[in-house]
Amino acid sequence: MNDEEFLRYSRPQLEELEVIRQEKYALYKKRRTIAMPLAATLGPLLAYVDYWLLWLQSSNDDSAAGLSVAFLGGLYAWVTSPKRQYASAYKNEILPKLANLFGRFTYTPNGQIPVHLMQPSKILPAHDRYESEDHFIGKYKEVGIQFCEIDLKQRRRSNKRTYYVTIFKGLAVLLDMSKKRFYGHTILDKDRGKISEWFVSRSHGLKKANMVDPEFEKLFDAYTDDQVEARYLIDPLMIEKLKGLYEEYNGEKMVAAFYDSKMLILISSKHNHFEPADISVPATDPESVLNMKREIGQVLSIIDQLDLYDPRKVEEARAREGAASAVH
Repeated sequence: MNDEEFLRYSRPQLEELEVIRQEKYALYKKRRTIAMPLAATLGPLLAYVDYWLLWLQSSNDDSAAGLSVAFLGGLYAWVTSPKRQYASAYKNEILPKLANLFGRFTYTPNGQIPVHLMQPSKILPAHDRYESEDHFIGKYKEVGIQFCEIDLKQRRRSNKRTYYVTIFKGLAVLLDMSKKRFYGHTILDKDRGKISEWFVSRSHGLKKANMVDPEFEKLFDAYTDDQVEARYLIDPLMIEKLKGLYEEYNGEKMVAAFYDSKMLILISSKHNHFEPADISVPATDPESVLNMKREIGQVLSIIDQLDLYDPRKVEEARAREGAASAVH
């Protein structure tokens, strides 16, 4: 379905969402008008009270303070609640339609890819907390696929306080060919220099692979325990697909792994994907929904290339290299 057909297909839902948007936008502007003078007057007053509470404490316990932070945080949540409600309504109406446009997909706002499926990839960062949103799961060209935005956090301790720090935030894509399996384990990682290269090789038991595209080599290093298969997997077309996905998602870092029958892609990005335009933009504006359609299409384009993977060709290439070595 092309863009024009999809917009016609989505028009009734978008028009209903426009009614919701106008209602929530009016409420948001009203609350913002109320909140601004409250923040300007009560914020400084509560900050002054916090100062005295801290000063009067006879110990290092500062649990009695923080009134100003709690007040301003609660006020912000109250003001922006209509925006979140509109975004939730938009996503629940439009994202399932987008998912079904490409195949047999389901969408859940807070679903997640199971950790046990990603752990063997050797690229999932160690973490203590795993949060996710906008989870898609289904099949495309007989390849199982799951993708969502994830936020991995590690626990930190400082004096008496425990807090969590984000170590990865971005898009996770898991592909499972099920009927095909990789012979080896291959990882593509952002080029981080010789020391990191040594560490990855030692910790994963993989060796550096030679890349076929100089431009791609500027972004990534490849590590593998099957050099023949790695050269077959990392062909120019796959490289173009990965580079396109990296650019589409405003990637700051990207790492991918081929293992068992799966391919896992992690793209670190601060941008919040699969979100509607700002509440001030009409729901019927085509740009927002077409952007989300393009984002999903870019993910699925990886499968178009992975679908070409044929283990028999890897064996043929291995046999040719073995024969050439025997001659020399």
